Amino acid sequence: MIEITLQINLSPGDINYAEQTIPSLISKHADIKKRLLIVDCCRPQKTKLVDPDKKHPQAVFNERVKRIIQISEAFLKDGLVTDVYYLKPNDPLFEFISKKYLNGLYNCTHGAGGTANMAYWAGIELVQTKYVLHYDGDMLLYQKQGYSWVKNGLAFLSESDDYISAVPRLCPPVADPSFTLPSVHEGRKNTSLENYWYTDFFSTQVFLLDKDKLNRFLPLVRGKLMIELLIRKYGKRAFPLDPEIILFRSMGPRGGKRILLKSKDAWVIHPADKSQLFLDALPQIINKVNKGKYPEAQRGHEDMNLSAWLNFLMTDAG
Repeated sequence: MIEITLQINLSPGDINYAEQTIPSLISKHADIKKRLLIVDCCRPQKTKLVDPDKKHPQAVFNERVKRIIQISEAFLKDGLVTDVYYLKPNDPLFEFISKKYLNGLYNCTHGAGGTANMAYWAGIELVQTKYVLHYDGDMLLYQKQGYSWVKNGLAFLSESDDYISAVPRLCPPVADPSFTLPSVHEGRKNTSLENYWYTDFFSTQVFLLDKDKLNRFLPLVRGKLMIELLIRKYGKRAFPLDPEIILFRSMGPRGGKRILLKSKDAWVIHPADKSQLFLDALPQIINKVNKGKYPEAQRGHEDMNLSAWLNFLMTDAG
């Protein structure tokens, strides 16, 4: 039996929707028994781009941390997840991760723009199985009844030693059969095979990862990437880079590939707009996604077109 851990990242920024998105994600992977939450309780450090005292006032942030812990503990108590790890300031794990993945160059909890950093590496490191199935806590997944994108992904990952990770379609498919790219956002070269594309870019929003293959590339920070990061660090430029950029800049030049499945039986959407309009509509959106329904304007687009969804919800009776 192939051992997989379903691993989901949460942070205080997810408190308004986690109780809806997490159960929905987990329900699509009922066959995976090991389910780990990584809960980032660290406030972003000050960078050239982010002042946490303005963007995340300490008192407000502390209250949000309490709430995301309450939500996570409820998931654990109800058996929705099997394990929860809370990343807190000065966790000794940061130094270990820094040495293993980043060549000891930095152990900042967040990237230059305030996005998660250590939480992603922890989500890989703390998983004890060969395969990690990761989602950010805000992702929405459609998966047709009886289909498993993970099973397909596992089969295709075995076709090449260069295939490090796999993802489902990153958006509902474009209707035009002459459109042959995974999405309208593709900026990198994609090589098309019968059942999937492969590319040298790695995203962190969702992935099925082979840890054994990843280990061949560690530490990720080396060579030209090390020099660039040192220049950024001591030149007081945007530092550090986000994990997906580290993965791309490290593994891509050395032959690492991500495969994107072509099957239309599973796809994800990323809700970039987390406004109150989104929160109010979320139960209906999840219901439609579970049925494989979406507005036409969403086809080919990875980030949610909220205005199109709101119109769709008013006009679609199914």
